[in-house]
Amino acid sequence: MTHALLITVRLHEGRYHGVRDGFDGTQGWPPSPGRLFQALVAAAARGASIPPLEEEALRWLECLPPPDLAAPPGHQGESIPQFVPNNDLDAVGGDPTDATNVAKIRVSKHWRPVHFNPTLPIRYVWRFEPPVDQAQTLCGIAARLYQLGRGLDMASATAEILTADGIQRTLSTYDVVRRAGGEGEVAVPCSGTLKSLVDRHQAARRRFQQDGKTSVFVQPPRARFRHIEYDAPPRWLHFELREGRNFAAQPLHTAGVFVSGTRDAAAKRLIDQLPGQAHLVERLIIGRGAGPRDTVQRCRVMPVPSLGTEHTDLSIRRIVVELPAEFPFTKEDMGWAFSGLVIGGSASPTGHESRLVASEDATMASRYAQPARLFRSITAVALGSTVELVGGTRATQRQRDEQQAMVAVRKALRHAGVRTEPTSIRVQREPLHRRGERAGAFSAGTRFPRRAMWHVELLFPKDVAGPLALGDGRFVGLGLMAPIVVHDDIMGFVIPPKRVASCDASALIRAFRRALMSVGRNEHGGVDRLFSGHEPDGRPDSAGHHGHVFLTAEVDGDWVSRLVVAAPWTVDRSVSATLRQRRQFDHVVRKLTSLRAGRLGVLSLQAVPLHDDDDMLRSAKTWYTTTPYLATRNIKRREDVNTVLVDDVVVECRRRGLPVPTQIDATAVSQGPRGGSLTADVMISFATSVRGPVLLGRNSHDGGGLFHPELGMKQSVPPRNLANAIQDRFAPLGGVELDIPPREPIRSPPTFD
Repeated sequence: MTHALLITVRLHEGRYHGVRDGFDGTQGWPPSPGRLFQALVAAAARGASIPPLEEEALRWLECLPPPDLAAPPGHQGESIPQFVPNNDLDAVGGDPTDATNVAKIRVSKHWRPVHFNPTLPIRYVWRFEPPVDQAQTLCGIAARLYQLGRGLDMASATAEILTADGIQRTLSTYDVVRRAGGEGEVAVPCSGTLKSLVDRHQAARRRFQQDGKTSVFVQPPRARFRHIEYDAPPRWLHFELREGRNFAAQPLHTAGVFVSGTRDAAAKRLIDQLPGQAHLVERLIIGRGAGPRDTVQRCRVMPVPSLGTEHTDLSIRRIVVELPAEFPFTKEDMGWAFSGLVIGGSASPTGHESRLVASEDATMASRYAQPARLFRSITAVALGSTVELVGGTRATQRQRDEQQAMVAVRKALRHAGVRTEPTSIRVQREPLHRRGERAGAFSAGTRFPRRAMWHVELLFPKDVAGPLALGDGRFVGLGLMAPIVVHDDIMGFVIPPKRVASCDASALIRAFRRALMSVGRNEHGGVDRLFSGHEPDGRPDSAGHHGHVFLTAEVDGDWVSRLVVAAPWTVDRSVSATLRQRRQFDHVVRKLTSLRAGRLGVLSLQAVPLHDDDDMLRSAKTWYTTTPYLATRNIKRREDVNTVLVDDVVVECRRRGLPVPTQIDATAVSQGPRGGSLTADVMISFATSVRGPVLLGRNSHDGGGLFHPELGMKQSVPPRNLANAIQDRFAPLGGVELDIPPREPIRSPPTFD
């Protein structure tokens, strides 16, 4: 059974003066496990030596995994200057009784202690497996601890051994329990720490060495610690905006006014009940007088617009209050301050009176908290550092504004604590979501001008944890970013505008496949089946599946707008992928940075994974071809065209792991004079929604048979002859029953919003 060594430390003054060794590099709070280990070494020492039994116990402790830590929240106090003599009395004669000489070497030292509740101790929990002999010895050492931090941070400690149940019971009294993660900045003891501290102590005793007639100062070696990152997640409070039993939705563009009014009302409640803490409420909740060091302690109130499909109304029905680990007020105090607030008048732009109700439902808020690589702003980002430049055309003016905004976005990421550098930044005034609002609409009623408001899209090279809020208004509901799921197994390459005509799409796809095969060659000169579609001996894929990549080109008018390469398992649902294949696909596709396409020239490429909002990956019941469908077998002279086409489409759907279509419509049917290949523009409908991508037909690996979903349009009805053919031939397979009135075939494909 796992045991734990619990060391409880009490600092009696409610102030701590240590710096640069805690979880915040400037604040130094709470004291790191490395600082506690140094205090234990000082408590165990007898003069310049440590007894063997206690030395063995300390060596055992330094080899344990990093401890869990629980501490009361602390906030940094005011800087207090103190004037003390410098350690340089020899420069003024060396007489300590001469007050005049002492005054000459007096210098100011600034102390900025951390204030906390002294009734709550600091607890360090080291987990270990029995036996417990060394842990018992450490309990005796902890009883002799007398300080933690600087010399004026007097402290006392106790230690005890707990079982698993005792660990949970002890830590449950704290709102925040910090646990070790990856590499970071917090010092913890490791193998060799005790020896390095002993060596440093001995070297410090001989730091002044005589070199002839001159004393030479020798810097003692630094102590050895391991530096890791501690996870200190914030606390969350969830509230719903209600009018009676119903939600009271606030318009999305009023996010800044609504959040700031709600925050101010809650702050007023706290000031009325805790007048002695008014300065903390002003600085850490409202933000009045807050400095850069207060950012990690500030409370953040965020709206939670409803996310869902493209038809979901992005109104504000919920808010979340984020309390950082070092926020000085308890979760209960903040819950009381926000619960039951009446939102009306200036705080409610709709003019209707509603209340905030505490909730345990975090489903909608968790959507904003999930890690993602792609983020899009829901509420506009306030970028206050942009400078208005005049002159030039409207196009050049907007280009300059966007360039300045992208620079300001990088600065906003640093201020928000995002360390991952984005690979792509896009800014615009128009909304990035179908039901969103223009950026300028969010400035109404706030202190931010319209021209400072932007919508931002960010793509990161790896997952970034949410929730993410950027810009100068991130504490009042602005700059809220929604994570968008991206798929690494289907990549898009944007083609420069008006570089490749739509009639050259086939040539472009062939050049792209050759480039993939060239980049994907192994050390023996062979090309994997994933990119060539052939076995090592040159025969076609013998597995019977479409186990190689699908390529297609999307056309915008008369020009190719995008190349898309999809892994076989994304299109053919019957194909499974190994981890090696997924890594190989991602590695090869991302290496393509340029494409030499013969007479089409050299094109610059950048792989961008497709996201859930992309039309190719949406879910829909009805799908239309944007490139003609080519039947997988030739038609003979006496065969019925409708029968062959229905046979082929349904068999192809079943082979790709799709359900049997309930409706099939075809136009522009084409075949040779003696039969041969059969092509058509096809519409297919399913009984349930099917998620893209959908590529069908003989040439689907080379750009043919690409389907796009029907978005928000009335479902079309196929002609009677094809409906009857479906019933006659496939009722035994799927029990398809259609009762469809006669109708003319669709002559042209529909347009998409």
